[in-house]
Amino acid sequence: MSRTLFWYIFKDLLRIFLLASGALAGIMSFGGLLRPLTHQGLDLGQVGRMLTFFGPAMTTYSFPVAALFATTVVYGRLAADNELTACRAGGMSLMSLTVAGPAVVLGLLVAVVSLLFLCFVVPTCTLKVEKVLYSNLAKLVANRIQRTHEIPFGQATIYAQDAYLPPASSVPEGEQQVVLRGPTIVTVDRPRPLERDYRVPKEFMTAGQALVYIRQRADDEQVDLTVRLISGFKFPRKFLGAMQAGIEETECGPILIPSPIKEDTKFMDVWRLKALYKTPTESRKIRNLVSEQIRRDQQNAFLQLLLEKLNGPEREVSFEFEGGERFRISRDATALPAIVLKGDELLVKAAPGDTSMRPASFARERPGQSPAIVRASALSLRAQPSTDEGEMDCAITLSDCISQTEEGPIPRANFTQHFTVPMDANVSALSTRGLRFYTDQPGFEYMRRELRQLLNNIWAESNARASFAVSCLILVMVGCSLGMIFRSGNFLTAFAVSFIPALLSITLIIAGQRTAGSIATHDTKAYADPLQIGLGLIWSGNAVNLAIAAVLMWRLHRK
Repeated sequence: MSRTLFWYIFKDLLRIFLLASGALAGIMSFGGLLRPLTHQGLDLGQVGRMLTFFGPAMTTYSFPVAALFATTVVYGRLAADNELTACRAGGMSLMSLTVAGPAVVLGLLVAVVSLLFLCFVVPTCTLKVEKVLYSNLAKLVANRIQRTHEIPFGQATIYAQDAYLPPASSVPEGEQQVVLRGPTIVTVDRPRPLERDYRVPKEFMTAGQALVYIRQRADDEQVDLTVRLISGFKFPRKFLGAMQAGIEETECGPILIPSPIKEDTKFMDVWRLKALYKTPTESRKIRNLVSEQIRRDQQNAFLQLLLEKLNGPEREVSFEFEGGERFRISRDATALPAIVLKGDELLVKAAPGDTSMRPASFARERPGQSPAIVRASALSLRAQPSTDEGEMDCAITLSDCISQTEEGPIPRANFTQHFTVPMDANVSALSTRGLRFYTDQPGFEYMRRELRQLLNNIWAESNARASFAVSCLILVMVGCSLGMIFRSGNFLTAFAVSFIPALLSITLIIAGQRTAGSIATHDTKAYADPLQIGLGLIWSGNAVNLAIAAVLMWRLHRK
């Protein structure tokens, strides 16, 4: 092929390709804003930033369709104007005009650019879109409450009748606030570790009004959420062996919740995917699962230690603090209180039917002062590992109390005391457990499932990016054949003809990614890893289009 003819066709291909790619990218960028606008609510600044970051990603996603459309239009026009006939009369074959012509050059160029963008540019831009979307969590919470009247946060779900944002001038810098009307907070348990979505309500807190404080950490992007309840009531799901109390004003939290920006392989460049595949413990999700299990083990071990001491001969637990201050928790030796260990709560309460006894007591002793003693019908001690390694945050709540003072006994509805104590050495040593420890133990199938899902997603994402880039080259060949067969340079005809092969390739790539990451909840002997099926789907679209291109080119060659 002469240089003049090559550039004549290539310039036409490049011009239509750029026009189609720009138009499709613009349409998809505005289409991507519809869901955030309707569900989260965005201000003008967020819309502008999201459109900026949508541009590179949507342009890349438009490459296969634009390349197929451009070749269909250009080669269809060449066939309709009998320019291909003139080329064949000059001694050039159709194969030289396609397989060894400007179409292949365009396909290779688009494939290389697409692969580079998918490996480095698109993940970064997609992650920035998510960060813009969740940059104003307070507004997101208020919009979600106004629309659905509920929003989940980790182990708690907040329900409310209405929500609004306080004036910006009254909110401290670095903090976000939301005012809730008629809120109810439900904390949940996960009795079935294998079923991560199976949750059972444990405790309810309701109030007339609440103020939500949101602080986003800069180091790990996690969020501290604290809810201050005013004029409310606290009660359990099951009243048997539990505590209930009215509250004038109390705080729920801080609740440490994961970053709202989910860890997804589509946000990772190729180097990050490679590093994560070699070292899965660098995954934020895996790391959080291991950390959560370690915290649960430390919590259970700490409460079990307290339970043994309360059941021991001394029937008390003491905590020493700096300055000689000491807290003592004890149970009456003459009564028969029930001691129950329920999840993160240790309960000491009177025996069933005995309403006169107050078997639980809490004493605070300070040097040079008389001890402050509170006796109660029921005592609840909650404990959870502190964010500072080696410490345990504790909260004691006593109900139906009598405080022993110098003036005499004073009845109190409830009494609460928060404090932090060092962990026992054996409890603290549990922090050395890692992913390998749990995956090698029975009963942690959910961790093995998450690990397998992560590795499958990395494989699927890597192959999807490569398949997407290869599809640009294959679809160019399909477009050449379709254009010469239909002999029409009409834009609508070209779009209708080229839409199906491109849709087939993209749909199968997405289906393959979903399939590879769909791991069964329970491991069984008959279970098969879906990775191979997913990879087969990812590449099957290219295989079908390559077969279509080969058949069409063979038919054209025979003509």
